[in-house]
Amino acid sequence: MPTRNAMNQTVTPIKTSPDSALEPRPALRSSLAGHALYLDIDGTILDLAPSPEAVEVPVWMVPLLQRLSRKLDGAVAFVSGRPIAAIDLLFRPLSFPAVGVHGGEVRTPNGEILVDEQLTAELQAAEPLLREAIGRIRGVQLENKRSVIALHYRNVPERGREVLKVAELIVGSLGSQFSVLMGKCVVEIRPRHLTKGSAMRRLMERAPFRDRIPIFAGDDTTDEDAFEVVNGLGGISLRIGEEAPTAAKFRLASPDQLRGWLLEVADA
Repeated sequence: MPTRNAMNQTVTPIKTSPDSALEPRPALRSSLAGHALYLDIDGTILDLAPSPEAVEVPVWMVPLLQRLSRKLDGAVAFVSGRPIAAIDLLFRPLSFPAVGVHGGEVRTPNGEILVDEQLTAELQAAEPLLREAIGRIRGVQLENKRSVIALHYRNVPERGREVLKVAELIVGSLGSQFSVLMGKCVVEIRPRHLTKGSAMRRLMERAPFRDRIPIFAGDDTTDEDAFEVVNGLGGISLRIGEEAPTAAKFRLASPDQLRGWLLEVADA
């Protein structure tokens, strides 16, 4: 049964088995002591928009994130499909630790940005062929994030199968080190071993994230590997949005409910 936290928000525990299901109350407690907070952006702390450029950041969001970071001694990180440079533009002047392009980039707490340059170069060599192929499908946008190339078809959802076929053909030419990742009206080509989950593990090895209990909020299939990593560490995995098959243990119905909880714990 759903339960409610102090903000009167519905918190749904997603039970996978009687032994593995967590009680709902620890997921949205009013204290974050001893935890580290990892936040997806689009569809999670921000509402989705027709294009990545059209998202809106509430005026109080940056001060809220600053308060959360102070409360957790800096153990707050963005985990996004966006490049880190684009994350910084959205939330300037913040420069938090971050996982960008689904694990293709990692900014450590000391500001170092880690990227696999060799695989990025191989992907970039295939970009002209991919752009030519996708140009035949009207309404699809190609977003080159360097270590990942995304094909957005939110404006033409009926063309999704065509977009996926193009991406699979390109990946077939690149070889086994690359894979196709499906998201909400987006298909991405990326290095196979670079995921949100693997990148979060790299952050967890460093202070101030080390030895803290992870909380990760995401909204999409692109977040599933990170949910699994968090679950394996005994953390709290929280999916935002409508019910769907997921590894996450808990769910909130909307980004607005997540923002309400973040406001609560920041001011507790």
